[in-house]
Amino acid sequence: MNNYLQQILTYFRNLTLNSFGVNRSLYQLLQDKDISRALEMLQNRDDEVDEAIKEYNPQTHDVMKRPNKYRKGDDPYITEKLPRTRARYINEIELFFLLGNPILWKKEEGDDEAYKLFTDFLDEQYFNSRIRKAKRLAGAETESALICHIYRDDRTGERKVKMNVLARSTGYRLRPLFDTIGNMTVCAYGYTTNEGNRTIQHWDFQTADILAFCKKGRMGWEVEIFPNPTGKINMVYFQQPKAWDGAEQRINREEMLDSKTGDTNNYFSDPIAAATADVVQTMVDPNKPGKLIQLTGEKSKFEYINPPMASETRDAEKNDLHKSILFDTFTPDFDTEAMKGFGTLSGVAIRNAFILGFIKRDNRKEVYEELIGRFRNIVIAILAYLYPDKRAALESLKIKFEFAEPFADDKQAKWQSIASLYQAGLVSLETAVTMLSLTDAPEQEVERLLAAAALKEQQKKSDSDNEEKNPSEPVVNIPKKPISA
Repeated sequence: MNNYLQQILTYFRNLTLNSFGVNRSLYQLLQDKDISRALEMLQNRDDEVDEAIKEYNPQTHDVMKRPNKYRKGDDPYITEKLPRTRARYINEIELFFLLGNPILWKKEEGDDEAYKLFTDFLDEQYFNSRIRKAKRLAGAETESALICHIYRDDRTGERKVKMNVLARSTGYRLRPLFDTIGNMTVCAYGYTTNEGNRTIQHWDFQTADILAFCKKGRMGWEVEIFPNPTGKINMVYFQQPKAWDGAEQRINREEMLDSKTGDTNNYFSDPIAAATADVVQTMVDPNKPGKLIQLTGEKSKFEYINPPMASETRDAEKNDLHKSILFDTFTPDFDTEAMKGFGTLSGVAIRNAFILGFIKRDNRKEVYEELIGRFRNIVIAILAYLYPDKRAALESLKIKFEFAEPFADDKQAKWQSIASLYQAGLVSLETAVTMLSLTDAPEQEVERLLAAAALKEQQKKSDSDNEEKNPSEPVVNIPKKPISA
């Protein structure tokens, strides 16, 4: 009862403060349990996200609203409504070019054991699949987030982390806040849970200093605030234009043309005959095939009406729409016919053939390269929290990454090329080992190769010395005595 009265007092106190225009910080708003005012401080992109989701889902396209045709004395004609999944195709191709192969990580400096903690964490949290999901959702909805939930196991008290992807279509609303130089200072996410017969609304806030968990009560909000153990916002917010941005009207036009063509085909799918009145009267049952049709006069007529032929302008428009939708969104056409013969092409030839995809890939790198770098720093901070004894080693790590090429290169040809460069003296052993990318520790690999080469040279010299001290006797070939007959 006391808690309920406290919620009422808090509610009216916040109304009074807001009515007087009192300026409060986000932290003060959370302490005052004024969650509505706190959310007003953050960025709200719900309208853009809703529009993108509508365009991504074929069932909510404008073509689905085509009116049916009502006929006097007959059932209404249900018009064809033929949406396409152009947006999905374009988004999947964009995803393929950027993250079709896993991100490549490389340790530049630091402890090998600490680096293994980093790579093990990525494997345990299924990073490759989750980053693909986050990228797909961002391309489809214009925003998503990758969050690391930090918690303690109720049974063991052990510190644990669970990675998850947040987006509107998965039940979350995102509210970021950036400062004047583009750094994210706050990120909140809203969701609902079911408790008994009630649907409970939640908003959780993260800053570098605090983690706030807010739950809507019957009269107000219940708020729990904790220190952030990592000192970083433990989530990465992805925002990008729709993958099909700029082609919305052309996609809509293409769907309308397809649907109208379908209506025409339906109308002429059954034979249609034109006959004069006198011929119709002689037909006992015009709906039955195989009947004799009698023409009684010179002007009597009976003929079938052929469906109209597809116009050249319609075909030209459809072809132009197909090409322009892909071209305007920098999307290569992976048509089956176009792909024939690509198995014999070199990597350079394939890249030239799909140059549009690589142009868009470089464009998206401008967004995702910074975000992946931020995620790397978050993981290191989380690992330092999970393994406090390894903090110094983890914080001294220097890890680089790069987006893998979408098409796998011919490794044998690549290795032979690098070996030729090394044998010709154009690159050093260290550079050759690094270019091969066969090990995560190229320095140690070079040391092992040099040691093996020195040992081999020493063994060769030892064998040569032994041969000089103990020269072998010449071998004399004695012919065998012929067998007499």
